[in-house]
Amino acid sequence: MVREVAEARLVVPANTRPRVSVIIVLYGRADMAIPAIAALIANSPPCFELIIVDNASPDDALELVSSRVVGATIVRNSLNVGFSAGVDVGALHARGEFLLLLNSDVFVEPGWLPPLLAALDRSPSLAGVSPVLLNIDGSVQEAGSLLFAGGVTRAVTSADRWALDFSRTVPYVSAACLLLRRSVFTKLGGLDCVYGLGYYEDVELAMELDHLGLSLGYVAGSSARHVHGASSSRERAMRRTVHNRAIFARRWQSRLDELPPATDHLTASAEVRARDAFAVDRVLIIDDRVPQTDRGSGDPRMATIATRLAALWPAARVTLLGASLDGADRYAPALLAAGVEVAACSFDGAQRWLEQRAGHYSAIIISRTDNLLRFREMVERTQPLALIVADVEAIYSRRTAMRATVMAASDPALAASCAEEAVRQREVELEGWNWAQVAVCVSREEAAEVRAVAPGTTVHVLPPVARAPERLVPYAERSGVVFFGGFMGGEASPNADSVRHLVDDIMPLLWSRRPQLALTVAGSDPTPSILSRAGERVAVIGRVDDPFHTLGARLVHVVPERFGAGVKTKLIESMASGTPFVTSPIGAQGLHLGELARHLVADHPAQFAEMTLALLDDPDLWRFVQRGLAGLAEQHFSPLVLDRTLVELMADLGAAPPLGP
Repeated sequence: MVREVAEARLVVPANTRPRVSVIIVLYGRADMAIPAIAALIANSPPCFELIIVDNASPDDALELVSSRVVGATIVRNSLNVGFSAGVDVGALHARGEFLLLLNSDVFVEPGWLPPLLAALDRSPSLAGVSPVLLNIDGSVQEAGSLLFAGGVTRAVTSADRWALDFSRTVPYVSAACLLLRRSVFTKLGGLDCVYGLGYYEDVELAMELDHLGLSLGYVAGSSARHVHGASSSRERAMRRTVHNRAIFARRWQSRLDELPPATDHLTASAEVRARDAFAVDRVLIIDDRVPQTDRGSGDPRMATIATRLAALWPAARVTLLGASLDGADRYAPALLAAGVEVAACSFDGAQRWLEQRAGHYSAIIISRTDNLLRFREMVERTQPLALIVADVEAIYSRRTAMRATVMAASDPALAASCAEEAVRQREVELEGWNWAQVAVCVSREEAAEVRAVAPGTTVHVLPPVARAPERLVPYAERSGVVFFGGFMGGEASPNADSVRHLVDDIMPLLWSRRPQLALTVAGSDPTPSILSRAGERVAVIGRVDDPFHTLGARLVHVVPERFGAGVKTKLIESMASGTPFVTSPIGAQGLHLGELARHLVADHPAQFAEMTLALLDDPDLWRFVQRGLAGLAEQHFSPLVLDRTLVELMADLGAAPPLGP
């Protein structure tokens, strides 16, 4: 393969305004360099320039490379000035916004560059990023690296899929394939040449960046293969490593003394401590499970909170612990790619997991009231210094008490059981809210209730969020009515009760006026009672990939919720998608409807039918409501609102504001 590549002309794409300046320092081994350049050209978008710096190769490598590669800038040094100086010379010729330091024995793989650029575009505090480096056989050579006391380094080589899929800040990364902001590189004066021919200049760079408050990142989804040591013997490399480590350790002794010691056997606990040594803020989120973003029950909100925390504070460590393995493999990858570490295990496994990370976290967000009780003892024992945040995803005692009222006439025994459960839930809520230093609620109404019974707890409002689609579908392109919501809670859930009430009590009134009106019931895990109501005019379609597409195809979203708590994500998504809804006073809680409520909030089946028909039959009213709801979604439930509240929350937890826009 090397011979075939070497005999072909390799043309670097002409680029008057390159975004990336690729710098390859050459010292012999054209048999490696030419295939590496071929891989760069074949697997990269045409947004780069190539700068080859020859460090006085002892063989004919320069002649071979220059005769095969067309369009590269070639710089000839009269002697081997070492890797750092070679890179610095190459950077003087660079025009790109970013510099890519690329070893001549690294072969980038298809799709390697866009994820790296995207990571830097998202995070101003990231100065540089690296892909996973693989050995030629495909095994992991480096997925970021660790730094220990005394300057000892160790590559992360875990073959665990979740570890490889976890994009994160790291103590340092090898300069074998490192994409850097040229502005930061220039501010530092380039790579430090004190390390001679090579080794430890990349670790020095990491420490200099840390001193400036900047970070390096490992980016999942980007990969390159590295021969490793092709231009130097193992013995020479070891001598240089030992020599340069001593220089590095003297320079950074005070900072290195803060790091964990290196050991012959690296335990999982020691690896985590070394990995997160540079992360001042370490936030753990505990929830029932890894958020299942298409199934409701507060899961989409929690996934959004976790990913926004990781995006706003990329130098922090945000970890989500799901106390169940259910669905973890399916839903974890999106969180990992967004920079959220994910762990999933049983409750007993969670205890062992927390013990392995004893004293590691600065703040712990515990979602759902029962989890405050379940995890309190182990959190107090393993994380005694962490600030505790109670995420009041919903006030369950209120919802259960409402259900008792609804069931009183039809099922007195069930109503009595619900009333008893509501009392138990209230006791747990009061204990948990008063234990936490901070609480977050989904609405102002619920925040006021928490403040009243937990006066020593700081309370923030952190509602669900919905992003508006690029286009609001107009009236003329829609038809029918819809109920959208997940049924994870089973037959006793508010959503299951709502659909039964809708089909049995409200739709007959609508069908008496509009016999052909179609109802679509969408949402994951429809229960037997929901499936049994499917028919000619009722379509139960189950899970949908895109709620905005489903909502945007219907004229009215009907949500006759008779008991519940919190703010309903399905109605916020309805607002953002421009789909008018009719709901109950319980469903309308926390939505800031104002004057729109007189068109949208119904108390009984006949009123539900009349309000729904008014929207179906009056396009002008429908458009008025659509505009009003979309405006309220932008004002109260947009990502910008969430970000502002997260900044306030993190300030209470001791975190500095995020860097840059």
